[in-house]
Amino acid sequence: MKAFTYSIFLLIDASMRCNTANGEDTDNPAALRFNKFTMNNKRTRVAADKYIPLTEWHYPISKNYDVVTMLRLDSNAISVVDDKSDIELKHNISELIEIVGGLPDHPSANKNAAYWKQLEKVCEMREIAIANQDKRADHVLPDIMLLPNRWKDYTVNDVAEAVHDEYPGQHQADFIFDLMKGVYGRIQVDDTIIARRAHAQFLHGIVMLADLNTWSVSNVGPYNFGAKWFAGRARPEEIAYKIKTGELEAAPEWLKSKIDNFPDFSSPEKFTNYEEGSPRHPSWPAMHSAASNISFWLQIVMRLTPQQLCEAKKVDYAVAYARTIAGVHYEDDNIAGLDMGQEIVARDLAGYLEGKYGTAVERTVRKMENKRFKWEHYNPLEAC
Repeated sequence: MKAFTYSIFLLIDASMRCNTANGEDTDNPAALRFNKFTMNNKRTRVAADKYIPLTEWHYPISKNYDVVTMLRLDSNAISVVDDKSDIELKHNISELIEIVGGLPDHPSANKNAAYWKQLEKVCEMREIAIANQDKRADHVLPDIMLLPNRWKDYTVNDVAEAVHDEYPGQHQADFIFDLMKGVYGRIQVDDTIIARRAHAQFLHGIVMLADLNTWSVSNVGPYNFGAKWFAGRARPEEIAYKIKTGELEAAPEWLKSKIDNFPDFSSPEKFTNYEEGSPRHPSWPAMHSAASNISFWLQIVMRLTPQQLCEAKKVDYAVAYARTIAGVHYEDDNIAGLDMGQEIVARDLAGYLEGKYGTAVERTVRKMENKRFKWEHYNPLEAC
């Protein structure tokens, strides 16, 4: 009965959308949302014809039972998280979205809308990356960001590829390894947070840090994807290609001209640095960014020097921003992801440390109060 009711509702909804969307024509660019997936199962062809392309009416997907089912079972969309029913979610997705500044913007009929500037910035980074792919990144990007120590000899292409299907948390793990080897000076675990077993720490040293690095990525992931499938922001390549082909006419002329000048834009994927293009899940907030939160939690379990903290922030920011250089994320995808990752870790770290390491919750909470920061205020050109 439940499935039948939802089907009737969506049938009526689809009929209404043929004519209007909140009183406006459905050709309105503001209705455009993420659609980079294909259907795998012929039995859902009728449903797909009814619901696809997904528009503002289908997001958050949690309001459409049949759409969630279609995406999960019959499409190649990645990690479809329903914010109302997913078993891993303990915190409210709407609340997290508000904490990081609210929902992202989308294409608009207003040619002066902020969204177009967001897309322009991605285009500019792609132009730089294409023109300078084999040049040293520190020579090409000195006004964009300072590179982490391990990336100091990278080319621009290396930077984009460094965040291409790598092991989750890999760059933070590399930083932990270098930190423990003394690359950034003497290290000190905070033994008021992580109890000292002996003078020489192994289990409560690098093993503990490896554990927290993996935990942070795993813990943040479901919330990040819940927010993605709540907002449904289209990937830059989706919108840029619609502009290129003339399907989306609302873009300002200066942006159309920029996109028309791309050297090879024969498919949406060509906009990016990757053969397969962007991942098959919505753009906002960025998961690479959300998983990049070592610069927060490391301050809680260790006594970092200013240089060590500075280097940790460089790693997190570089992993986030490299995805814009690769053309798969808007800049504000990255900032929202960085802030959301920190927020989720801050909510759950005290409980995790108590259960795993016996740390008193109040000690963790008290230390966290002085270590929170907003990525909007970060200076990526800060020298360490």
